[in-house]
Amino acid sequence: MKNSFQRFIISLMFLLLTAPLAQASESSLSLEKIKSFFVTPKETAKPESKPSTAVSPAKKAESKPQEPAAPKKPVYDFSEKTIGNRNAPIKIHIFTSLTCPHCPVVHAQVIPYLERKYVQNNEAILILTDFPLEARAVVGSLISRCLTGDKYFAFMDSLFENQLKWAVAPNLHEALLPYAKLAGLTEEEMTACANDEAGLKELTRQRNLALMQFRIHATPTLVIQLGKRREVLEGAPSRVDLDKAIERLKETYTGSWPSPSESGSEPAADMAP
Repeated sequence: MKNSFQRFIISLMFLLLTAPLAQASESSLSLEKIKSFFVTPKETAKPESKPSTAVSPAKKAESKPQEPAAPKKPVYDFSEKTIGNRNAPIKIHIFTSLTCPHCPVVHAQVIPYLERKYVQNNEAILILTDFPLEARAVVGSLISRCLTGDKYFAFMDSLFENQLKWAVAPNLHEALLPYAKLAGLTEEEMTACANDEAGLKELTRQRNLALMQFRIHATPTLVIQLGKRREVLEGAPSRVDLDKAIERLKETYTGSWPSPSESGSEPAADMAP
């Protein structure tokens, strides 16, 4: 019995010691996978052997090639991406991944519907969260975080709209480059944004925080929060399902509610489902 207990303690200590190593290895492999999308192998020709000749030190200094300048570190913007009034009572968290097959539907149909019906009336704010599930989605997310303001939203619009073109392209570098250039990035800037270890760590950290806070299992997922209550909708919800979820939250809500005059406009007309 004593020997069994000792073996159990030793096994537990081994797991605790090796767990961080396994996580670090996984992180390293992820970065290497991302870098592989942006490295094109080039054959280097072997220099021909030449007879040695005496060269003066001054001549050597003149002929020595200059070392290339170190690439600039990318500047990221990992701030929260929102649409609407931060004081709106309804908080709608929208988790998507750039390569998720149902996420373009949420981006093109669900978000505009929520904007028209709830955001324009100051009833809701949309909180958009990147939740990449695989390497290609991570690459797109990292590049997007080198953009700010309207450029960020325009870039994301382009990637969701053209998902079937770039997400399965044999050469991800070439496939993403036109969208990055349209957003104002050079090829060098795009590559740097996609390959930066610090950027990957921060993106992973934010993803893990969302995972712990909202228990996200898949994308797309919408978490609708009003006061202390939540409704979770997985997949691309219909307008009927969205309205029903919001109405259920409203039924027990006792806080203040914005009036049409506070929003500065009349309530947006509902669209036909």
